[in-house]
Amino acid sequence: MKNYMVTHTFKSKEMKAKFNETVASMKMEDIVKSMTSDKAACQMTWNTPGDTMQMFCWWKANSEADINNQLGQMNDFFEPHKFTECTDQVMDYNA
Repeated sequence: MKNYMVTHTFKSKEMKAKFNETVASMKMEDIVKSMTSDKAACQMTWNTPGDTMQMFCWWKANSEADINNQLGQMNDFFEPHKFTECTDQVMDYNA
């Protein structure tokens, strides 16, 4: 699988609020299940505070299309995603 850093931009403040409400109503195991398959799996998510309209996720996936397919109806909250493929070479400053 390839590594992708993905910028997810909410369509509006209302959509961000609705997304946050939806996720808050879910159990963690259901969130993980909805974000994981054999073709695309979200590794980490960085939410942003206040009026910031982006969130950032690290995905492992075979392709950008597989990430969009995994997100399914959650895509409705966002503008088209911005994908950046990354190498496996990581500089871990916490090691």
